[in-house]
Amino acid sequence: MNRRTRFAGIGLLALLAVSAATALETDDEYNRLAQAGKAFYKADQNRDGKLTAADGKGWQKQSRLDKNGDGTVTRQEFIDGFVFIPPKWNGKALRNVVCKRVGKQEVLLDIYYPPEKKRGRAPVLYYIHGGGWSGGTKEIEDVNRHLFEALAKEGFVCVSVMYRLVKPGNPNDSVVIRDCAVDAKDGLRFLKKHEKELGVDMDRVVAFGFSAGSHLTQLVVFSGPGDFPGAPALAAYSVQPVGGISWSGPCDFQSPEYFESKDVKPRFSGDHWASRAVKLPKGKSVYDHPDQQTRTALAEISPVCYLKKDSAPLFHAHGAVDPVISVAQAHHLEAVAQKTGAPVEVLIVEGAGHGFWNKNIKPTRAEVEQRSIDFAIRQAGAGAAQ
Repeated sequence: MNRRTRFAGIGLLALLAVSAATALETDDEYNRLAQAGKAFYKADQNRDGKLTAADGKGWQKQSRLDKNGDGTVTRQEFIDGFVFIPPKWNGKALRNVVCKRVGKQEVLLDIYYPPEKKRGRAPVLYYIHGGGWSGGTKEIEDVNRHLFEALAKEGFVCVSVMYRLVKPGNPNDSVVIRDCAVDAKDGLRFLKKHEKELGVDMDRVVAFGFSAGSHLTQLVVFSGPGDFPGAPALAAYSVQPVGGISWSGPCDFQSPEYFESKDVKPRFSGDHWASRAVKLPKGKSVYDHPDQQTRTALAEISPVCYLKKDSAPLFHAHGAVDPVISVAQAHHLEAVAQKTGAPVEVLIVEGAGHGFWNKNIKPTRAEVEQRSIDFAIRQAGAGAAQ
């Protein structure tokens, strides 16, 4: 059954202590199906479109769904039997809020309230997930949980947005990285439209993202409120974040050199990522004599192209030996920021790869997280009405 719920203003009043009468729609079933698809892909280790003993751990975990005992779990059987358990949160949570629809696809938001409500409308941590623009999830995970919990204690409302995903292997699917940016911007516009009933202060938004989410964070922070227009119903609502926290993401797609490192062999070429920004015929390189349309498309999704002296501040942390998104991107971001006078702070984490999970890195992951938390509090303020 498609479990969709409308929370009218009076229902939200009891849940969230707000007073507006605007309805917010949620769609838990859409999110369950999205999570089921990701879980099936992870379990199907040999990529044959079904689960059998050949999938090893994937089969061991999911064999309970083989109801007829034929030794196979089909994709449909898996989806029908999949139960999604929402992540735990010590406070009120409004999950799977429908931001907009694009054709049959939905863009959903999760909204996590602090355990103790402080005076006035709350600042917002706006989280944009990673996953190479083609995967990932808006759910609470290790990469965002500590920041969510720490900033919620300071009075922040933590919002996590999903976006349409690029399907690199599907030439019939038109979604590109620009669409991911449009959805991330529309999420902010939606929150602005409903800021009174949600109890948030959209003049105190700090964006945060890792990897592909880091890139999208830079875009929503540096680009103007009117850039990347999306749903017409949200066009009138303007939001400019007061800062951004960016971990391990690229800042420039305009040349493959920014994805290359002298010291670390990259796991992926720059063209691998750029092909998610501009879809060309199979076998053709994005950087091989690009036409003007291609160059324009690559510039539009390059955050450095929006940098200026009065840009909102950004804290960017990047692993020195990152094989996925080269640290050259961080050095390039720092150089452009210095040239333009933009307030960008770049931290290179020695010994760290893609993310800050390695042992013996300097500074430690805990220190990177704390600097990020301090940055958010400094930029948005917390605990008091503004």
